[in-house]
Amino acid sequence: MANDIAQQYRIFIGSETLPTLLLRTLEDDQTALLGTLPNKRNSVYTGRIVINLSTGSIAVEATILHSTDKHKKIAYHERLTGRETDMQHLLERLTIYGKSRNVQLLQLIDLSLLSIESAHDEKRKFEILTERVDECSNYRRSMIVYDLDSLVGVNKSEGQSSAGNSTNISLTNQGVFTFVGDRFQKAHVDMARSDEEQALVKENWAIVVGRDPFLLRQFCDFIQFTRATEELEEEEEYRRRQEQKIKCIKCNDYYLEQDNKMGVCVHHDGFVYDNSSPRLAKYSQQSAIQQLLKEEALATNQPAQRERLERVKQRFKFICCNQTVNTAGNVGGCKKGRHGFEENRTVTLDEWERMCDENREYYQKRANLFNNRLNT
Repeated sequence: MANDIAQQYRIFIGSETLPTLLLRTLEDDQTALLGTLPNKRNSVYTGRIVINLSTGSIAVEATILHSTDKHKKIAYHERLTGRETDMQHLLERLTIYGKSRNVQLLQLIDLSLLSIESAHDEKRKFEILTERVDECSNYRRSMIVYDLDSLVGVNKSEGQSSAGNSTNISLTNQGVFTFVGDRFQKAHVDMARSDEEQALVKENWAIVVGRDPFLLRQFCDFIQFTRATEELEEEEEYRRRQEQKIKCIKCNDYYLEQDNKMGVCVHHDGFVYDNSSPRLAKYSQQSAIQQLLKEEALATNQPAQRERLERVKQRFKFICCNQTVNTAGNVGGCKKGRHGFEENRTVTLDEWERMCDENREYYQKRANLFNNRLNT
């Protein structure tokens, strides 16, 4: 009966009514794990909350009271439970948050709401958004929740060029993004001077929920949301890596991570063999180059050895392509790819040499060369 009345009067939380939400969680009660929004000592909430579904984290912004800097803000962090994977599974937590702050109106703004209100064109969409936001602001205690992924969205397009593959990311609905950001910044919680005043102060909460990392990062930057120290340190480390020159052990060249595209690393991925050796003696790339350098030094001090050096310095070949090894290194390699290795895996020079040495395809190729010589 309650469900029928809620549908008749279009009283929805997202796309569901309160009775259906209660029935869904009746046999799986995890309320004790969800937590509330109690007052924190020496700080007052700003009324702004960001929930990141991809990292499973909740950031509740607050202002420090005892700080000499009155505008210093911090963010209290909580973790989502294993089942809180989307907006619908977050509704129980959000209603508990609202109940703990005695809110009179909890409003969820998402694509389902716009569909229910037949807001298919831009004009109607902004009419509904403005109407619901204004309604919340008219209540002394309210909580409005924005589903950023469904309201804004992200466009991702892949392109190809001579520098390799690239991915371009942009916001799908910039107007809604700006609207939500502007309204989100107006959230506030008045500070009560005593426990008696706490029930009378005005609290207008705003919560943003999102999963896409690019969209959430753009939104937090736009509203200047307080970031966790750990998050800032990770971002600084990422920026430092982007600006730090790294030496690629595959091609011996230096590169910046931001310029690391497919095709910029030209290298050989096989070992070296001595074509003049009866058994096609095998060398690592570095040991072959060191041997050539040693012979060049001997020839410099012994002019009589120069003629012999000229005859034998072409003997070292890369097994991957039979290109001649020279003392300048593996310039002009036969393979093209990205610098470094997948998932930023750190690989030493010895490990790279071992990877080149243990390639079964090249082992078989060397064996075939050796057998062909025996049969001639």
